[in-house]
Amino acid sequence: MPFSSLGISTHLIKGLEKEKYLKPYPIQEKTIPAILNKKDVLGIAQTGSGKTASYVLPILMNLEGKTATKNRHVNVLVLVPTRELADQVQGVFRTFGFYLPFRVKSLAVFGGSSINPQMQALQNVNVLVATPGRLIELAKSNALHLDSISTLVLDEADKMLNLGFKDEMDEIFAMLPKKRQNLLFSATLSPDVQNVERLY
Repeated sequence: MPFSSLGISTHLIKGLEKEKYLKPYPIQEKTIPAILNKKDVLGIAQTGSGKTASYVLPILMNLEGKTATKNRHVNVLVLVPTRELADQVQGVFRTFGFYLPFRVKSLAVFGGSSINPQMQALQNVNVLVATPGRLIELAKSNALHLDSISTLVLDEADKMLNLGFKDEMDEIFAMLPKKRQNLLFSATLSPDVQNVERLY
């Protein structure tokens, strides 16, 4: 099954070809059409299974015509457990965002580094990839606003819960608009992950 049969735009098809993505992984075949249709998704996928592109590609397409929000009002929030994953996910958004006919600005924010440059970089960001603690710091500093979020992604939700982020995640959910698309990806479907899904 080619990417074109999943509803991917011609701009991103060209990007996929240039980035040597030859054919969709199973997780991409199942999730891309659902995300394009604004459905909530729970995906169980191991690292290296094509999970990140399975949500990056349709999210980028769904942003067309919706990126001119007020400054510091983010469209898409991706929560991740580690700095390394934040950088990796933001890199995929940046790679494929380059091929779009409209501008999408993405940014990764995380603890363990100075908060001030991250605050300054939040100007006109559409896609924010964040670790929970740093996101809360930025929100409480009024460096960004979460009331325009249209899509929330929890990536490696099981790891976030294992690392003790549940309280922070509850706090973040309380800041988000009730009406939004929810995408949850996890390597395992543990009871904790199922409980997070219910919080949506």
